[in-house]
Amino acid sequence: MFQPARPAAVLLDAGFTLTFPDATVIARNAAAAGVVVSAEALARVENAVRRELGRYPWASTRAQEATRPRTAGADFFRRMLDLAGAPGDDARLDAAAALIWERHLQKNVWCRVGDGVEPALARLRGAGVRLAVVSNSEGTVEAMLNDVGLGRHLETVVDSWVVGVAKPDPRIFQIALDRLGLASEAAVMLGDVPSIDVEGARAAGMRAVLVDPLDLYPGIDVPRVRDVGTFVASLLGSAAES
Repeated sequence: MFQPARPAAVLLDAGFTLTFPDATVIARNAAAAGVVVSAEALARVENAVRRELGRYPWASTRAQEATRPRTAGADFFRRMLDLAGAPGDDARLDAAAALIWERHLQKNVWCRVGDGVEPALARLRGAGVRLAVVSNSEGTVEAMLNDVGLGRHLETVVDSWVVGVAKPDPRIFQIALDRLGLASEAAVMLGDVPSIDVEGARAAGMRAVLVDPLDLYPGIDVPRVRDVGTFVASLLGSAAES
């Protein structure tokens, strides 16, 4: 377990760090398009699609739509439906994936809070560590975090779609630091994608820690943790020691 110096603030990624795809919501949206697939089947393929996430680079700012159509996110959900064994021909599955993505753009479906996340954030706040989210999203992440109860732990949420710049551009991290009134060396970034979260944070002059529960990046030169709870335990000690 690494022993980091305690920062004044932790900047956090959202998807696959704090929150995860909600299989129940996704199954309900698929059913609205006439595709019946169980939430259990969708949940079983979460790690598989997580391993492939880099294949689906949908737009996180309006400027990116020229090269990364915002609708490319439907491809991610189509892959999830395929892996889960959802029944239907190509046209029906394409329509279901498109509807899931459309509804995600209205109400973020990465709305399942990770195990241990809420108490971990509460521990950080209780220890005087300030918290912010820096997310490549589609304009809905702040509302989602408020809906699931995590917003109360956060001082600010920086959504790439809202501010017009996306990770790994160091400017998005600087926006969060400016809102907190902190220098880069006073904060740590915690996220799950090396090329986005780690490289971007380092370019902004910050330390970074990688969330890597699937051991996807064993050779990377950055501290790795399984989840937010493990990170907090490394930073503050075990709950039993608190």
